[in-house]
Amino acid sequence: MFRAEMWLWARTLPLRCRKSRDFADIMKIADAGADRRYRGLAPAYIAHRAKRAARRPWVMRDRRCLREGILAYRFLTLAGIPAAMHFGVDRKSIGSARLAAHCWVVVDDKPLLNPPEPSMVTVFIEKNRAGSA
Repeated sequence: MFRAEMWLWARTLPLRCRKSRDFADIMKIADAGADRRYRGLAPAYIAHRAKRAARRPWVMRDRRCLREGILAYRFLTLAGIPAAMHFGVDRKSIGSARLAAHCWVVVDDKPLLNPPEPSMVTVFIEKNRAGSA
């Protein structure tokens, strides 16, 4: 059931994100509420499955880290694992015509999925409610 649900989420993610304009909108999409139906799954397994489920997108091709991050964050929450989604920009791109943005997922204060480059500056962090549910 886990793999099928993640695959479905990966395929429908662009539809869910089509009206998202800011971090809060994106995090509402990733919010899993109080449900913990996948409790017991390992964080590394969830990250691996998120990468696999998001690897051949139909749309959102240029947003790999966002696709994978939303999936991993949501399913880590469903597994009851405290996680944080970090959004950042590359320090070198500040002041240029186009910012280089990135997002990554952190568990136990260590990047689990899509670790940032050293030149990344964190601009927003969203922690899930898995630890309090």
